[in-house]
Amino acid sequence: MIQGIIDLYFIDNEDNIVLVDYKTDNVRSGEELVKRYKPQLDYYKRALEDITGKIVKKTVIYSLKLEEEILI
Repeated sequence: MIQGIIDLYFIDNEDNIVLVDYKTDNVRSGEELVKRYKPQLDYYKRALEDITGKIVKKTVIYSLKLEEEILI
């Protein structure tokens, strides 16, 4: 069993899901966050697709430290 809470997702104009996860880690680059959190976001993506029947079109990490959006 895996437990987690999705920070944010929304349905875009094309009826696809955009998944967003906020991170506060003290990192120097977005690559560090991708390496650290891609497996978590893959689980979230799979769960959303299974539950909603919709496609996750875009997965994003938003780094509060870097103040940037990192596309997965």
